[in-house]
Amino acid sequence: MIGLMPALWVATIATLLVMVMLTAAIVRRQRIGRRLRDLRAPPSGRAANVVAVRRVGTSSLHLIAALGHWIVRRGLLSTGTLDELRASLAATGVRGASAVGLFIGVKILLATLLPLSAIVLLSRLESDMSALSYRALIAAAAIGGLLLPDWIVRARRNRYLREVERGLPDALDVMVICTQAGIGLGQAIVMVGVELQDVCPAIASEFAQTASELSVIADTRQVLVNLGARTSVDGLRRLTATLLQTLQYGTPMTDALRGLAGELRQETLTRYEAGAGRLSVLLTLPTLLFIMPCVFLIAGGPAGIQVMHILHNHKP
Repeated sequence: MIGLMPALWVATIATLLVMVMLTAAIVRRQRIGRRLRDLRAPPSGRAANVVAVRRVGTSSLHLIAALGHWIVRRGLLSTGTLDELRASLAATGVRGASAVGLFIGVKILLATLLPLSAIVLLSRLESDMSALSYRALIAAAAIGGLLLPDWIVRARRNRYLREVERGLPDALDVMVICTQAGIGLGQAIVMVGVELQDVCPAIASEFAQTASELSVIADTRQVLVNLGARTSVDGLRRLTATLLQTLQYGTPMTDALRGLAGELRQETLTRYEAGAGRLSVLLTLPTLLFIMPCVFLIAGGPAGIQVMHILHNHKP
């Protein structure tokens, strides 16, 4: 392990130098872009623009996102991989131009800092660890730094999709109320995004995104398809199909939405009942592990004590 220390310190210094060079290049590019934006800004809003851009440019998150965008611009990731990342982040409610860059930058930062931290920590411990174990720990730290953002995004995605699925019946109820009041589809979607913002932020965010797309994209059908495909939630897909059929065939939207809301609530109730029915099976193993030993001890304890006394008294 001691023989590996010079090589490890050289690798550490080289990695830090590379990070410093990348940061310097990113800061220089930001400075040039900031100067160009200042020159293009109108005189009345130039001072406020300079302050806002400098505040963003000096933030650490902006630097991390810029590092990720630098990796993307170099073509180190394929188009399919980038599309999958955008879809995964969109399914967690994280959207925007800097989402992918921030995710990639965090992965690179963790994959660099965690091994360096492991090297420093192991060098201070001064343990008699073999070279193979030392390298394995450093490699595990690097792999953990690469995989940790994926685990966090996956966990957040599952939680976000559950919130969307749970809040969808309420969103349909709001749409039913809006359509009964004579409000159109676009304004009903806007009302869902506004009214459910405090009750269910996940479903409100999805409908707010759809409302933003409706104000930009002229094809309403394409916007509804995007609503169903963005999260791949079955309820949103069914809502999309229902709205598309309503627009195509002219069926009453209120009746269709009310029927779909009832179906979703019944499915939710069925899932709860199925979970309650599984409780008896799931409680069998804890019962055997924690309750039955106590029962055996209470039932057989006195007899065992008497047997021990008899054997003790009959000793020669």
